[in-house]
Amino acid sequence: MAFLRIASGLSAAAGLFAAPALAQRFDDTVSIRLEAYFAGVGSSTQAATVSGTLGTSIDFEKDLRLDKSKTLPALEIGWRVNDDWVLQGQYYGLSRRSSATLDHEISFGETVWPLSARLGAGFDSDVYRFTIGNLIHQGPRLELGLGVGLHATDFELFIEGEGQVGNGPVRFHREGRKIFAPLPTIGAFGQWEPASKWTLSGRVDWLSLGIDDYRGRLINSEASVSYKIHRNFDIGTS
Repeated sequence: MAFLRIASGLSAAAGLFAAPALAQRFDDTVSIRLEAYFAGVGSSTQAATVSGTLGTSIDFEKDLRLDKSKTLPALEIGWRVNDDWVLQGQYYGLSRRSSATLDHEISFGETVWPLSARLGAGFDSDVYRFTIGNLIHQGPRLELGLGVGLHATDFELFIEGEGQVGNGPVRFHREGRKIFAPLPTIGAFGQWEPASKWTLSGRVDWLSLGIDDYRGRLINSEASVSYKIHRNFDIGTS
């Protein structure tokens, strides 16, 4: 059976939104948050041939020159069901393309690309997440909670260029993999109102992938500060 290992990390930096939905503002019932993440990204992969021989461990940023930072769209919708429970849905996506000249030989799947080969590469991921959060501490200006839920991650990656399969001729080959799987998520969140109209929010989530021969993980952390400019609108950065 062919084997693929994917590791991917992402750190987010900034957003603009209407009514923050990390844990939602204290008096919000429904909130929508539109974001633009300025993210630092790290991704690597390793795949085996059908016979089970492991290929090269490939760093997409170092070996294939994919961007180490990217602006990502994101959407969050939150609903405060009652004083104890919060529901949240989120989507964010990442798409990158590159071309690079190899400074060492690499192999992926059935194909070997030699030193100095000119390759194209791509790495896409879309994450859809749903979380149920329970508020374990509620004060007049501070709330803390824990969340559990599910999310689905759609990974798609490819490498293409002049390479060789076995003893065959050197010619154009494209190797790609695509995974779509439901994943568990656990995390913690909180928000604090230090002054009227100001809110500080944060959360940490741990997402893990484990299905058949596929393994991966993503640790996501967010912090934001927002200011209420209208009864129904906040503006802020994270």
